[in-house]
Amino acid sequence: MKSRSLALLLAFAGMLFVAGPVGAQTDVKAMVVKHLTVSRDFTLKVAEQMPEADYGFKLTPPQMSFAAQMVHLADDQAGILEPLLGKPAAAPKPASMNKKDVIAHVRQAFDRTIASVSALTPAQLNNSSGTMTGLERLIFVLDHTTHHRASAEMYLRAKGITPTEYEF
Repeated sequence: MKSRSLALLLAFAGMLFVAGPVGAQTDVKAMVVKHLTVSRDFTLKVAEQMPEADYGFKLTPPQMSFAAQMVHLADDQAGILEPLLGKPAAAPKPASMNKKDVIAHVRQAFDRTIASVSALTPAQLNNSSGTMTGLERLIFVLDHTTHHRASAEMYLRAKGITPTEYEF
């Protein structure tokens, strides 16, 4: 997974170098929206694979449950983008931690993130808030999602379920 994240980061950097500053902003935004859409669909497939009865399953006692992994993955998207968007992250919590509610919550969080990224301006992409630029925040959203989805896949494997084929 680390090599994929590094490859994604290098690809974004290469596109910025080749396309120039103004053109790259639009291209990068479109690419991130494309990959967020693929990531949403892939993440939902992973969430669907875990049986309802195992949504509370933890690999070890101190770890998050499968449901909590999925909710965390979804909720942190808003928090990561908050400084870039200039508004507080107002991600609602799922109605419950059951499979149906968690999946609906994950879908809604991704849809909000995709809409927010689609509406970003060049000024927002160039904005440096804290220790990250707008572009770095977009990469962070993708990387954080990949990290926690991979953790969720390990929960599936521990239950004897082969995760769905990786999509990019």
